[in-house]
Amino acid sequence: MDEMGERAADGPTTVGARLRAAREARGQSLDEIGKQTRVPVRHLVQIEDGRLEGLPAAPYSAGFVKAYARAVDLDPVLLSQDFRSELAQVSHDSPRVTYEPYEPADPVRLPPRLLAIVALVIAVVLAAGYGIWRSGMMTGEGANARAELAANGDQANQTAAAAPAATATANTAPQPAVQAPAPPTGGPVQLVAVQPTWVKISERNGPTLFMGVLDKGKTYDVPATAVDPVIRTGRPEGLTVTVGGKPVAPLGKPAHTISNVSLKAAALVAGVAASAPAAGQPAASQPQAAPGTPSAFRDGTQGD
Repeated sequence: MDEMGERAADGPTTVGARLRAAREARGQSLDEIGKQTRVPVRHLVQIEDGRLEGLPAAPYSAGFVKAYARAVDLDPVLLSQDFRSELAQVSHDSPRVTYEPYEPADPVRLPPRLLAIVALVIAVVLAAGYGIWRSGMMTGEGANARAELAANGDQANQTAAAAPAATATANTAPQPAVQAPAPPTGGPVQLVAVQPTWVKISERNGPTLFMGVLDKGKTYDVPATAVDPVIRTGRPEGLTVTVGGKPVAPLGKPAHTISNVSLKAAALVAGVAASAPAAGQPAASQPQAAPGTPSAFRDGTQGD
């Protein structure tokens, strides 16, 4: 549309009025124009009503007019020039408000929301992975296993606390000389659970052979093909160990976590020999344990 057509004598005179007339002729609403141009509707209303005092500075307001003119198929350059002239007439009446830079026709430069969502998801996954690693779930020693070991340890502490009193009573009377039983000389190694006990059996610095809870009465036979099997548990008093069908010394003190304790028959037999009393020595010289409590402990958590 040429300049003469837009400025016809019987047509609207102000830029805002001409824009309104073109919009209404096309059957468009201000909301539609706002979505198309990305210009706030409140500024479109001010432009159409000729209320120019509250608009941003001339460069931004003129940019709004250009975008509006393109949306309704009017000459954006001509209307922008006329609009600047109208602004110049009222500039001395009211100051212009400060307005941040605005680019209504370039939505591509807006930061993508998807990028922020992806960054948030990555942060959550990293935090969750770190928490799982700290909890020990990947090694089978998570919070549940540690809580179970701690709870069972409290029961063992109560049993161990009652043992001295029973020992003192047993030591008050003379005891006949007891011949120490012959220690085992070798054979298959078997673990028997006298109470539910979590264990991990593996090759030293090698793969895991078994990991889980042995319920009371359950047994585990150490494979004869194992090269150097070791055990880890937080409740050694929950297990009895036999070599060739004969019991050997406990794997460790009650309620003490043991790790890397050898399950080789030779190592277990050596522990029996170290803890057995000499032949003919009165049993009274040895501490007497309460019923159900192991009578000899092998101290030692064997390292690698």
